[in-house]
Amino acid sequence: MREMMSQLKEFLDGSSGDTITSSKIVATTAEILSGADVTGTATFNSAVVLSSSVTGTTASFSGATTIGGAAVLSSTLDVTGATTIGGAAVLSSTLEVTNTTTLGVVEMADNSLIRPTLLDYCVKGSALGSVSTAATIDMTSANFFSATLGGACTFAFTNPCSTGDFGGFVLELTNGGSDTVVWPAAVDFAGGTAPTLTASGVDLLVFVTRDAGTTYHGMVASADSKTPA
Repeated sequence: MREMMSQLKEFLDGSSGDTITSSKIVATTAEILSGADVTGTATFNSAVVLSSSVTGTTASFSGATTIGGAAVLSSTLDVTGATTIGGAAVLSSTLEVTNTTTLGVVEMADNSLIRPTLLDYCVKGSALGSVSTAATIDMTSANFFSATLGGACTFAFTNPCSTGDFGGFVLELTNGGSDTVVWPAAVDFAGGTAPTLTASGVDLLVFVTRDAGTTYHGMVASADSKTPA
């Protein structure tokens, strides 16, 4: 009996590393677990502290929850309490958040983020430095790029969004008119002519596509951008 009670206690507090193979309901008291592998569905109705990851199918947290590792679920993570996830949230289906939640990295895997209200957001940037001969704009790494033309350079654009989705990037190019710039053949400019860039100064260029890079529309958003005299 003592052995059975000991094992039951370890299962409840997660110290034995047991896997939750069916539904688990935690009712009123806080749970402190070393980790939770959810094969079925886990519902936590109180505050939960997980020192590592939560992995499995579906997990619902209604109390204040801290997950020290990643949230890796094949279906749904449903969060209604204030929640902190220290690692990545990797979901093949749905992330439902109805209260203040702090996430490390959320990998959306080209899925939709519906009806967000954005505040204090940034667009990922990449500084290419001095470029010559060839330079690649990879849209999986950033959507804002800066570069200084150090010699004749041929640009390549890679990894646009899927056909039917609208995507693109901004390029801040310094001294773009100091040497020859060759744009990808897929780029269309106004009137069919590539813009004349500034030999000693900064130009801001915008490139957008809606057909997975078959055609990019390029434009100069600001030519010879500088402080007014």
